[in-house]
Amino acid sequence: MAVQAKNVYLYAATTGDYAKCLAAANVAGIPYSNCLGDFQQAWKITAEATTLLIAVGGAALYALYYNPCDWPNPSSMPGGHTPFELEPSGTGIDVARANYVVNAAGSTSLDSLTLAVMLSYYAVHGVFPHGYRTLPQQEVPQSVCPKQATPTVNTITVNTSDPTTQPTRVTTPSVGVYASITSESEVVTALQQGWPGIAVTAALGTQKAPYTAVLTGSPDVIVARALEAQSSSAWWLSFWTVSWPDSGTTFQQAGYDGGVYAAQQIAKYPGSRRPDYVILDPEGYNTPATTSQEFIDFINGFVEGVKATDSSLTPAFYVNQSQYETFGLSQLAVPAFIAIAPIEGNKPAVSGGNIEGYIAYYATCPAATDVAQVKSWGARYNTVQFRDSGIDCAP
Repeated sequence: MAVQAKNVYLYAATTGDYAKCLAAANVAGIPYSNCLGDFQQAWKITAEATTLLIAVGGAALYALYYNPCDWPNPSSMPGGHTPFELEPSGTGIDVARANYVVNAAGSTSLDSLTLAVMLSYYAVHGVFPHGYRTLPQQEVPQSVCPKQATPTVNTITVNTSDPTTQPTRVTTPSVGVYASITSESEVVTALQQGWPGIAVTAALGTQKAPYTAVLTGSPDVIVARALEAQSSSAWWLSFWTVSWPDSGTTFQQAGYDGGVYAAQQIAKYPGSRRPDYVILDPEGYNTPATTSQEFIDFINGFVEGVKATDSSLTPAFYVNQSQYETFGLSQLAVPAFIAIAPIEGNKPAVSGGNIEGYIAYYATCPAATDVAQVKSWGARYNTVQFRDSGIDCAP
């Protein structure tokens, strides 16, 4: 049995945890308006028999279990206790019942986000998202009033409307150009030549957290400025190389750190245009993943980091065909971009429902034959790269 998305609510008692609510709602398909930051409203929702409420973070959990901050409530009960009980730990809950709270408070910020994503998704769909298996350990409620807890969180408005200049909605195979961009004039040249999309490498891997750093020259910023200035509807793929974790860091945490960093940098871009996909390129320093679970944890961590920082962005991942097959990455509900070479006379050796595009190299001029070959592979957002990584000719 699952609960309708409109009847699932997430409650946070700090601004940071409220951002996690939005990210989890986005993944689970729950309306953003069901993310609550008001204690009295959360109390009323919890008391209902037809709604399921998830407490995100320790402050929210403590508030609904003990009300240690002695906040006013609809039942006029003094602080120190509430009428609510916790649903069982260690499992997903997909049944609504009065006076029960689902616990999405973990020992770390990442654990709380993971719990919120997994438990929200389970409540609506009756299963955990692809790639998620075991819930992180859930915190035990404490009769402590956290310093940053507030009875009314200043909620974040999520802009779900399209930007003034809308990117192209791609419904059939499209092939853009992957290039090393150093000036706005190069972007303008690509647009004038008729390329429908542009892909760039935004960052390269580093040995330590956040395991990625923006390239000198900021090619992504150049693309943002150019698309805005030209009022262009071209689509845009932003690739972020993130290194594997160093000693003592989990794969999920390293991916999360990289995702947060990427989204934080994108938030600083000028104008309103943002990448259609923020794509993890898992390579660089340190020891790579050797198991499917490590690889999936790394990807999921990146997705969570991006979404926790800006839920309007769409994270994805980029791998070669061998990695996609060996590590079982077709099971992920995350858009995949697959490297493939050569172009001429070739076709993908892998297939999967999450493949959104093929990143093919190398093209030659005139490029029409190579572009047609890549289109024939059937994905929507594809690119070709010239050997010099330039904008060498029209498609």
